[in-house]
Amino acid sequence: MGGKEVMQNFLERAREINEETLAHRRELHQHPETGMNLPETADRVEGWLKEIGLEPKRYTPFGVTALIEGKKPGKTILLRADMDALPMKEDNSLPFQSTTDKAAHCCGHDMHTAMLLSAAKMLNENKDELCGRVLLVFQPGEESFQGSKAMIDQGLLEDYKPDAALAMHVMLDGPAGGICYGEGGISSSCDGFKITIKGKGSHGAMPQLGVDPINVGMHIYQAFQELISREVPPLAPAVLTFGEFSAGNTPNIIPEQAVLQGTLRTYDRELREKLCRRMKEIVEFTTRAFGAEAEYEALSNVPTAFNDPGMLSAMLSYIDALGYDFYKIPNYKITPSDDFGFISEKVPSVYFMLCAKTAGNNFPHHNSKVIFSEEALPFGAAIHAQCAFNWLRDHAE
Repeated sequence: MGGKEVMQNFLERAREINEETLAHRRELHQHPETGMNLPETADRVEGWLKEIGLEPKRYTPFGVTALIEGKKPGKTILLRADMDALPMKEDNSLPFQSTTDKAAHCCGHDMHTAMLLSAAKMLNENKDELCGRVLLVFQPGEESFQGSKAMIDQGLLEDYKPDAALAMHVMLDGPAGGICYGEGGISSSCDGFKITIKGKGSHGAMPQLGVDPINVGMHIYQAFQELISREVPPLAPAVLTFGEFSAGNTPNIIPEQAVLQGTLRTYDRELREKLCRRMKEIVEFTTRAFGAEAEYEALSNVPTAFNDPGMLSAMLSYIDALGYDFYKIPNYKITPSDDFGFISEKVPSVYFMLCAKTAGNNFPHHNSKVIFSEEALPFGAAIHAQCAFNWLRDHAE
């Protein structure tokens, strides 16, 4: 079975089973769940996997996996979809709106899950020709950056030792029929932090008797900004933002403490390590210089989702053989983060963005009015299946 023939068959088959894909997507859309607690979603996905002849396994209470074992020996490729919704109310005209006002799929994870389910069906139908294994991963808690790491911590990668990984996210850069990609970091890392500065309270008229945590916080704030302007190479993107600076509640009292919270985002692994180290050094030495104390707390530590250049080139060649003229947006990066980064720092990976903009709907991700184009579903399912099948074929033992 040649590569091009398989490519065309997978797209044709994805279109043949698209009503099933749509049904999965719409049922998930109507019953969204958030965070790590996805009991109904996990049960549904597990049930659908059993219907196509697979044996699902849980990592964390609500992370679902299944293994497709080919009849021919080979390597293992991991395909990942996130399943969680957002804690918000949906506001659009879809006939399959969320049945709750506490959660909604306004980031497209219902699309991701439905596409991977259909890819699983197609790959399982072709397991006699499959060289190696396909590990399906349906994860909770992407929005909270918990799910991928939790599944890894429970042994996911050690148990299966995947040789490659692939994921996709629906994006709004154009109508269905397009893909976005880039080498190296494609989503930014995210290092959230909280700095609690402990000073010494005193009367505002006698500052010499206290240690002003607001003053210390101002120096830390300024030094962090100078990290970006003076220690980051001009052509290396990095964003450092403070979202909270709070202290005191009375104009004539120096407070006991101040709290700063913010995030650092970049695409470069080495630069990220340097900046995180320097931030902690600045907090330590600045508070010491002013006679204060500080606690630095890491709120998140999500690495960039990193596209392996060689693997990306191979995957693009498989997509080119599909028989469909996808429009492409290369050199692509997104500033939001994705916890697929925890997988890509351990396994050679590719993370594609799949265009799914609905004409006339100009709302972004995480907006209550956003509507993703379901025309993207067969493309996503076919790309998942075809890239997995052909990568395994090309790396057969």
